[in-house]
Amino acid sequence: MTTTNGTNNGTATIEYNNMTMIQTETELETTTESVTKQDTPTATKPKKENKTRTKKPRLNAIQTVDVVLDAGSHNTKTYINGYYRSFTSVFKQITTELPSGMAGCFSYKDKNYIVGSLSEGFPGKAVYAYQDNKISKLDIWLIGALAYDCDFLDELIADKNRINKYKNLPIRLDVNLKLLSLSSSKKGMITKILGDIGNFVYRNKIFEVRVTNLECENGLIFSEGYGAALTARELLEDEQTEFYILDLGGGTLTLTQYDKGRKIPNSIHRSVATGGGMQIVAETIYTTVTNSDFGGQEFTRKGLFAALKACKMKEDNYYTPYSLGRKNIDISPNIPQALETWIQQNPTIKSVLAETRTALNSGLPVFATGGGFASKIIADWLSEYLKEEIEGAEFQVLEKPQSINVTGMKLLETSY
Repeated sequence: MTTTNGTNNGTATIEYNNMTMIQTETELETTTESVTKQDTPTATKPKKENKTRTKKPRLNAIQTVDVVLDAGSHNTKTYINGYYRSFTSVFKQITTELPSGMAGCFSYKDKNYIVGSLSEGFPGKAVYAYQDNKISKLDIWLIGALAYDCDFLDELIADKNRINKYKNLPIRLDVNLKLLSLSSSKKGMITKILGDIGNFVYRNKIFEVRVTNLECENGLIFSEGYGAALTARELLEDEQTEFYILDLGGGTLTLTQYDKGRKIPNSIHRSVATGGGMQIVAETIYTTVTNSDFGGQEFTRKGLFAALKACKMKEDNYYTPYSLGRKNIDISPNIPQALETWIQQNPTIKSVLAETRTALNSGLPVFATGGGFASKIIADWLSEYLKEEIEGAEFQVLEKPQSINVTGMKLLETSY
């Protein structure tokens, strides 16, 4: 092979086996690069590391529930998503299976519970709210309130809106809670009890509960009768800036003074007659009635409460029917004497009622609320007692006084 290099017109002459081949410089460079690339080893790209993906836990969507809870001494009153319910403030922990299809039955922390009057038909120790259990058993009252509203929980289980994607996982509830009739000085204890709820079981379905506003300074605990105060504020004349709420509940008689406030009422003073509520009124009526001539008939306190609730006007007279077998006994004539005794034997009750009369004398409006004022004969008698010899006294029993403390809380949402 003979090679002759030259620069004539940028060409190179190559002789191969006596044959002449002519290449341009460009072709020569291309050939050289091709040979060089073939001789150069190809660099290996590093393999990408497979990252382990963390699976997100499967959870059902959170559903928000608005709950107003008044765990009263005699009745627990609730307002859940705009629906009012009430049950007797008693529960039992039972060792047998829970009855199916009954309100107020649930399992909690591996124990079975029944709240309300249904618990009376089951063995076990009854726990009453008035026996210093309003706060210490607050988790039971809250879960009991949810379980007592069967329609609400059954609707969540039916899940017609397909919110709960995973049917075998808990239904998750975020509770926006408003508490009435509890001391704000016990907020630390309340927060601890409600913060430890976790799960409960209703009709074999697990519900996961979280109270979302436990740390809220002014949105968790409200004064007794605050729903009534919100309602009364709407009834004030423009020039009126102060008013009172007289609340005759199951365990106490309370008089609270309110300032109208810019948008919501503010409590500025309170007087409480502890042990002056309807429980004592019923005891006094019970004593008066049993000492009367009713032929040795046997009366019960439960029957007395039912009679007071059923009281109505009949031919211009009060008719308070106590049911005895197949006949009714009208206990109306015994009630005024019992109320006089209730006042005279309890100095704190007399003091609260005297303070109420002072407010009326001063021209300030007083609005009455609480289960005691739901009985017509008691409401009318106390109205006459408080207004006696006070000209133009502004005393008014609010509509549905047995529930307005709770249902009136809806006005809080529209006040801002």
